Amino acid sequence: MKALVTGAAGFIGSNVVRALLGAGHAVRALHLPGEDVRNLAGLDVERVAGDVTDGPAMRRAAAGCDRVFHLAAIYALWTRDPERMRRVNVDGTRTVLEAARAAGVERVVYTSSIARFGGQGRGRRATEESPFALGPTGDGYSRSKFEAHEVARAFAGDVDVVIVAPTGPIGPGDVGPTPTGRLLLRALTMPVVVVPDSATNFADVRDMARGHLLAAERGRRGESYLLGHVDLTAVELAREALALYGLRRAIVRAPFPLAQAAGHASLAAARLLGRAPLFTPAAVRIARLGLTADCSKAVRELGLPQTPIRTALRDALTWFAQNGYLTDGALKRKVLAAAA
Repeated sequence: MKALVTGAAGFIGSNVVRALLGAGHAVRALHLPGEDVRNLAGLDVERVAGDVTDGPAMRRAAAGCDRVFHLAAIYALWTRDPERMRRVNVDGTRTVLEAARAAGVERVVYTSSIARFGGQGRGRRATEESPFALGPTGDGYSRSKFEAHEVARAFAGDVDVVIVAPTGPIGPGDVGPTPTGRLLLRALTMPVVVVPDSATNFADVRDMARGHLLAAERGRRGESYLLGHVDLTAVELAREALALYGLRRAIVRAPFPLAQAAGHASLAAARLLGRAPLFTPAAVRIARLGLTADCSKAVRELGLPQTPIRTALRDALTWFAQNGYLTDGALKRKVLAAAA
């Protein structure tokens, strides 16, 4: 089988590429021109530089492929060009699906997000039946992923589309790093760790990658599958990371009023300086609602693996140490020694 993977250099995308190669499949890896492609280094793939909003380029990329895994998206708390996010996440999804249809691809796996289902409120776990709840937060990414999800569902009428919705990925290859990755790094390096008062579902990114392949093999056309494992508060996540190395740090939950005020200040500074904020008022609103999830459908119907979260944390922090994200020499040696 030959598979096209869009967003192939990204965190989840590169792990999907590795899972496909491990299963003996040929991979055409689509990435943006000039993108950081270190996650593809040394992999036996056909690299193609292109943009998912470019119809002719996507038709060329999909030609000759049996399956398409569409992961490419702009994931950002804030962007100077919010319309660009919508063009990539929504219009780009439509363009990729049209290209897959024109190429006669046998199946498309579209990567949605926990943002489509999460935010149901404290003590209420999202499922694949949950309504979209993050619209009132004002978060542009969540809105764009909701709209793109609906595009994929509509295409399932004449294209064999299965939808997967990853929760919070943890593991190697977090080049960004993601907000979760930044929290883990702060937990190890800061004397006092300030975390949001929130809870999120997390899973090993390699399980999520495997979930994409399982969705291609076993998923039902037009169905959605949440790919995740365990709900953890931000405090619990930081404690798990520290426990791996016998470290002790003070962990402080930021009260929501203070976090909201800081979010507004961070956003104002971002607009003035043109740099991405650490977090935004919308992110604080999402944290207040929570992103917990019941992922039993994917376990039951797809056979989604459930690797212990400590394994994912250890391998994520080892990758950070190996790739220059930890500058404290003694701490880096401790992390690498624990991995060995």
